[in-house]
Order: sequence, then structure tokens, then C-alpha cells
Amino acid sequence: MKKSGLIVLLFFVFCHLNANRIMVSNASSINSRSWVAGDTIVMKNGTWTNQAISLKANGTVSDPIVLMAETAGNVILNGTSRLSFSGNYVIVSGLYFKNGTLSGSAVIEFKTSELANNCTLKNSVISNYNPADNTVDSKWVSLFGTNNTVDHCSFENKTNAGTLMVVWLVSGVTVNHVISNNYFGYRNANVDSTGAEINGQEIIRVGDSSTSMTTANVTVTGNYFEKCNGEIEVISNKSCGNSYRNNLFFECHGMLTLRHGNNCTVDGNYFFGNGVSESGGVRIIGENHKVYNNYFDKLRGTGYRAGICMVRGKENSALNEYFQVKNALVTFNTFVDCSQAFNINYNSSSTLTLPPIGSVIAHNHVFNSTSSYNNVNIDQNYVAGMDVTWKNNLMNQGKFTNFSYSSNQVITGQVAKMTLIETAINMYEPASGSALSNYTTAEYPEIQLDIRGRIRGTSKLPGASQINGNTTTYMPIKSNVGASYFNGISTAINTTNTTTLLDTYSLNGKLFFQTSISGKLQIFDVAGKMMFHEEIRKDIPASFSLNKGIYIAKFNSNIGILTSKKVIVE
Repeated sequence: MKKSGLIVLLFFVFCHLNANRIMVSNASSINSRSWVAGDTIVMKNGTWTNQAISLKANGTVSDPIVLMAETAGNVILNGTSRLSFSGNYVIVSGLYFKNGTLSGSAVIEFKTSELANNCTLKNSVISNYNPADNTVDSKWVSLFGTNNTVDHCSFENKTNAGTLMVVWLVSGVTVNHVISNNYFGYRNANVDSTGAEINGQEIIRVGDSSTSMTTANVTVTGNYFEKCNGEIEVISNKSCGNSYRNNLFFECHGMLTLRHGNNCTVDGNYFFGNGVSESGGVRIIGENHKVYNNYFDKLRGTGYRAGICMVRGKENSALNEYFQVKNALVTFNTFVDCSQAFNINYNSSSTLTLPPIGSVIAHNHVFNSTSSYNNVNIDQNYVAGMDVTWKNNLMNQGKFTNFSYSSNQVITGQVAKMTLIETAINMYEPASGSALSNYTTAEYPEIQLDIRGRIRGTSKLPGASQINGNTTTYMPIKSNVGASYFNGISTAINTTNTTTLLDTYSLNGKLFFQTSISGKLQIFDVAGKMMFHEEIRKDIPASFSLNKGIYIAKFNSNIGILTSKKVIVE
């Protein structure tokens, strides 16, 4: 071995052997020590009051620095307690910030005097952590640095001004953060003297207007937003190249807003308005955005808060104003009983005069139970020069305002045959024999899967869902996101008795499986070889001929609940 290689190896071994697991009971024990790669800092169970933790540490990908609760959820931080951490490969886990009064500062910050990179916050909670004065603007989580992750955390009941979670950018730096599988709930708006929502009360903001032309490449996926009513923007995108995928919005007054920046993707999200006023979908501003495979259900927002709103832009727009919509693609989305599915060229200001151009609205499905809902509204102000191509959109019934269409742009009067299926929150999908099957397309080959991960192939149905196929992507479930010790109280599916999902019995030489929730069944022999792979439906027995022996049945339900059982065939 070369001498230099030996030195590196000895250094690695030395660092690993000197890694420690240290129990601490106050912030100064964390802040004052020099930590080495592989160290685990265990915060003692109990209440930590007015503790300002500032952790600077550098781990490695194989030996991170870990800051963790002795028992997840049993380290309670309150008063003015806060956490700042920086360095490389630091993992923070199991902390519970509860009923604090911190004012002005971020509760958790991926920064000290240095930035955090390749760091993770997980299985932690911030709940009801607000100053006495609700007009004070403060954040709960501030993300700095690069390649950081916030995963399986819960955030509930923010009442003061200021965005809950902010991704802070530096012009020209691609940050590559991931915000995944978190729960965000129960935010009410602070209002001004006229009763209007005060700006800046978003749940997540990615960038700001000054850095909005920076490619951030942030991924926001698998999150659950419940009753997030701070303002019109539940998520405010203010940068480029971000992905919003497989998130669920339940009874939120606002929407996912592409406010600044370009080249973002909104794919496979669920918007359940449940008839709540001002509940909205996606608002589009800027260039080259793609919005596809999304499901919008009983949204009651109109204007800016429509299911899809393309906003009119401003000539020579400043960074903090409204850029023209260019080259937007809106395709394969489903709308069910929404007050206003599409609002195009909308803006409430007469200073905005640039209509959407180069944009396509194609292969969407609007399904209404009555004709009273508005399918399409075109704002006639400054409509000259608008260039939006409509193609193969099925809308069974409903109203159109300022919109004349041809039979290849919008198809009406067809029998969609939609059926309510079992998912975490039940949703409508096309049934066998639906007229949607007569209007398939091979366009957009890059869109290979539907909203639930089923292969689309070359016969893509209009709307978010195919009729057949194996589900590989699951709607977020409240009990499966957020911190393990916090969620699952109000809207979660009860999953405590999953073994009863799958019943097994023998009859006339065959083995039968029956389930109370539809899903995918796999049967393996003891060597791990798959014998059968089949979709089975609720309360409809599925039979299999198997030789004598021991088998493992694995069942993945359509709401994402997993269970397995041993089966003996004698």
C-alpha cells in the first residue's frame, strides 16, 4: 500500500475509534464540545427550557454526527429554545419543540456562522411554537446550504406571521434539498384591518424574488398539508427547476403557486377541497412549467384560486411582479366537481397586459355531477395575442365563460363512467367502459406513469388515471407521514389491525384470499420465488392452485398499507 493511502486509512480508523456516544442534558454541553465523525449526541429525556443549541460538526457519509433524543418525542424543548446546526453530514432526530414562545428567530436553522450541507432533520416536531405577539414575523425552519433533507417531521398550529419553512438561496447555487413525507397542519390566517389575509404566511417557500431566476432543484414530495389556511400560497415557488410530486392538500384555502421562476414540475398531487371555500389547485406564472397527473376534487376557489389558474403577466416585469406565462404544459389532470376547473389569462390588476403564450392544455378530464360548475373561464381583458392550444379535453357537462371550442379541443356529453375507489381519501377513477377509452393518446412519451404509478404506455387516457395496471405510487396517508410519535389523530386511516386485511381459506383443492381493501397480492415460495402476482378487489375472493408447502403472501393495499402472512398448504 502506498504511504499516502496508509495515512488516509489510519486517519479514518483513528476517527472511527474516537467516535463517542455522549448523553447531554443542556445546550452548553452540545455547544462547547468538539465532535468527531461518528459521534452520537443523546439529549436526555425531559423538558429543555430556554436552551439555544448551536451545533457545528463535520461527519462523513459513512460516519455522520447524530444529535438525537434519548427517546423520540420525549425531549421537549419549550420557552425560547431553538436549534442551529451546520457542517457536513449531521443528522438531527426525535426532537419535540412544543408550546414555545420564541420570537423573531427561526426555531430550527440549517446554519450557524457556517452553512449546513448534506444534513438531515427527521422524526421531529414543531407544534404551537409561537410568540405572544402574532404580528412578529418568524420562521419555524430555515434551510440553508446544499443537499439537505427534511423528512418525516410534523409541523402544526403556527399562528404568528412569517412563512413556516423557507429555502434560502444564493444566486447561482443549486441547492438540491429534499422536503419529503412531512405533515403540515392547522394554520389560520392573520388578517389586516380590512379582514384580508396578510402576505407572507405560506407553509413552504422555495427561494424569494431576488433569487427567483436561480435553479434550486428542490424536491417536495410525499407531504400532507391539512387545513393550511395562512394565505393563498400554501406552497410558494420562487426559483427554477423544482419538483412538486405526490403531495396531498386537504381542505386548504390556498394553493400550490408557481409564483416566480421557471421550469418547474407539478406531478401527481392530490387537492381535496371537500367543498371548503377558497380551496384551490395550481397557479401558474413564468415559463416552461409542466403540470400533469394531478387530481382536483371539490375545490371551491375561483379566480386566482381556480383548479388551474394561468395568470396574465406584466410587461417589463420586475423580479417581484408577474412574468408572462410562456410554454406551460397542462395535461392528464382530473377535476371532479370543482367550482372553476380552469381560469385562463386571469389577473385582477389592469397593469398586467400579457396573456399566456405558447401553452398547451391537453388530455385533461373534467367530471361534474351537475352542470352548475364552471369548466373554463377566459378573462377577456387583454386577450389579444393569447396563444393557448386546447386539445382532447373531456368535460362531460358544465359551463364555459368567454370560451368557444371545437370538437377536437373539448369533448362534451360523453359518459365518463367514473367510480369512487378506495384510497387514503377516496377518489374518482374511470371504470371499465368509460368513454375516456375512446380518446387515448400516445403523446408525451416522457409521461410514462399515471398518478398512482401505473404504466400509461401508448394508450394514455385523458385525466390523471389509467383504468388498469399495478399501483406503485401511493397517496400520502396522514398516519404514515410526519414524526412517528405525533400523527394519526384526526384524518388518519386506522391501521392498527392490518393482519385482518387479508383472510385465507382452502376450498376444493384451491387456496383463496379475500381482502377488505383492494390491492396487490404477491405469493412467494420459501426460496423467495414469486409464484403469483395479482390485483385483488375488495370482498371478491381470488383463488390459486398451489402444491403442498409453505408460502409467504405479501399484500400491498391501494391505500399503502402493507401486510404479510405465512400460508401452509397441506
